[in-house]
Amino acid sequence: MDDDLAFASHVVRRGKVFQYVRRIPSDLEGLLPVARIQRSLRTADKADAYAAAAAVHSEVEKQFATARRKQGTTLNVIPVDDWFWADWQQLADWFRATLIEEDWCIRLRELPGAAFDGGVERKRFWRDDAAVRSHLDLRTRLQDMAVSAYAEERYAIVQARIRALGVPLSRSMPLFERFMASCLKAEIEFLAVFLDREGGRIEPQPHPDTIDGKWRQASQKIRERQIGLLIASDPAASKKVGRTLADCLDQWRGDRMRAKKQVTKHSLDEKEFAISEFESHSKTRDIGEIARAHVIAYRDHLSTTKLKTATFNKRVGHITTLITTAKKAGWIENDFAGGIYIDIPAGTNMREPFSKEELAAIFSHETFRSHCLSNNPKAAGDLQFWLPLISLTSGLISSEIMQLGPEMVGPHPTHPDIICFHVSNAGGRSLKAHARKRYVPIRKELLEGGLLDVVEKARIGGWKFLWSAIEDRQDVSLSSNMFSAFWSDFLRKTLKITDPTKALYSFRHNFRDGVSACGATDYEKDQLMGHSEAGMGAKYGTKVKPRVVDIERLDGIVQKIDWAMLGDISWTNTQDQ
Repeated sequence: MDDDLAFASHVVRRGKVFQYVRRIPSDLEGLLPVARIQRSLRTADKADAYAAAAAVHSEVEKQFATARRKQGTTLNVIPVDDWFWADWQQLADWFRATLIEEDWCIRLRELPGAAFDGGVERKRFWRDDAAVRSHLDLRTRLQDMAVSAYAEERYAIVQARIRALGVPLSRSMPLFERFMASCLKAEIEFLAVFLDREGGRIEPQPHPDTIDGKWRQASQKIRERQIGLLIASDPAASKKVGRTLADCLDQWRGDRMRAKKQVTKHSLDEKEFAISEFESHSKTRDIGEIARAHVIAYRDHLSTTKLKTATFNKRVGHITTLITTAKKAGWIENDFAGGIYIDIPAGTNMREPFSKEELAAIFSHETFRSHCLSNNPKAAGDLQFWLPLISLTSGLISSEIMQLGPEMVGPHPTHPDIICFHVSNAGGRSLKAHARKRYVPIRKELLEGGLLDVVEKARIGGWKFLWSAIEDRQDVSLSSNMFSAFWSDFLRKTLKITDPTKALYSFRHNFRDGVSACGATDYEKDQLMGHSEAGMGAKYGTKVKPRVVDIERLDGIVQKIDWAMLGDISWTNTQDQ
């Protein structure tokens, strides 16, 4: 593979001038918009050409590395020059096993424990009708498909699967057609197993991990060699300091408490899990022996799992946070700043407001039309009714709504006729930024529809929070994650709103669009939504308390927004009338 040669091998003369010419590596085929890179070096002098090519080569290598990180794949491509047909056949067997295993995991999600005693109906193993229909259609297409057509249509699918192993796949390799034929056979065999399961025939199938292909040994050797070289070159990594990541966690917790910052059980549990997983993977406990290579190897390991990029970045972040804590405590000299995380593909975190049609679909659901609530503990009881309505009409984010307490809903201090949400960090509550402290007028429909009854119930009960589920758990972070999971399923599966840019946070975008339509200035939008002032203006004025605002003007804006669907809501204080 010429990808590993020095940059000079890519310098060629074309006409009178030299050019840098390089093909796209096989593991990046289809990810970049070109098949090869060709740039003029703008010189006929060979020495000057080599100097210019060195800079181009460095830039190209960075582009390749970025593309690999965005895919969440291993950054090392396993050499396959010494592979025989038996090795490629094992890889096709692994491809088949992964398809079968993923289907089995989907079936297990809704399976009760009685199934393991044999006391469960056959239909509990069934997939939904849409999945069955799509698999039947795929089987029909594959059975009629020539190997050449399969290699063209399914190439990207097969490539994406095996790329996670670090195995390159190129149309130019000698055994390409034969390997794709085996993959076609593997998919057809998987579909046969799928349909057997629909018919009630459940037979054990080999797990992908039981297929001991050559890629496993090669991947382990690459990782061991990298870690060995980097650890050997890092003097600090060979010095034990007698501290572990668990000690770092205790230090981190103490630092947070001294700074009067929130420390939740959920956050501690997440860090403890990451510590256990990292130490098991790296076989290293003393923080003095932990090298950057250990963290990167742990990251690459997580990238081969089914975790989303943001999720495993967060898990790696727990480890780097603890290492930074150790440095601040003076236990070690260096941390691992920069270049650890895998880039999240552009647009992944973008959020858009719901359309009018989507808002109509959401608020015409029985949750809001008949106050029929889910028993799922993730839904958090009344919160599934009130949270979307508050977020839409007030622009509060879900964690702010969950942390509302009885004392945070009431008259504005200077205009008692205006009832507001008082967003603050009172009682140890957590805010993303100081600017989030604010008064937000409450829509009259919510006040007249039962929100004040919720507040009064919490006040009589002496609760810290308005919502019984949050009061019982006393863990906002855990509740937020659980509710987000519930809402995502509700949005995608129940309402069939599958646009990835639409999420719970979209209500906040709808609110900003609403206040904009009512003529609010940017400053007024910031006051309502808790955005900090930009530029020099942020340095002046009150810092400790919420800045003085024209609350009457803000109340007029909030009440004026056209939320037509509010008239069709079955409010909690009228549902039995």
